[in-house]
Amino acid sequence: NLKPDEELIVTSIKNARSELEQAVNLFNEMTDFTAIDYASYNLLAVKAKYSYLMQIAKEKGLSVG
Repeated sequence: NLKPDEELIVTSIKNARSELEQAVNLFNEMTDFTAIDYASYNLLAVKAKYSYLMQIAKEKGLSVG
């Protein structure tokens, strides 16, 4: 069983993974240059969030499937 803080990390990673998928889809659907700028910044932010959470999980020895 996971500790509450570990469970929070795992849940956050799953949510971030979903956000990343949505951000990629949004980016791929954009055609307007302004919207593409927004979508690309959004994608970068979500990737950074996901990477950060994965780093925390690795430091705590958590396996996220």
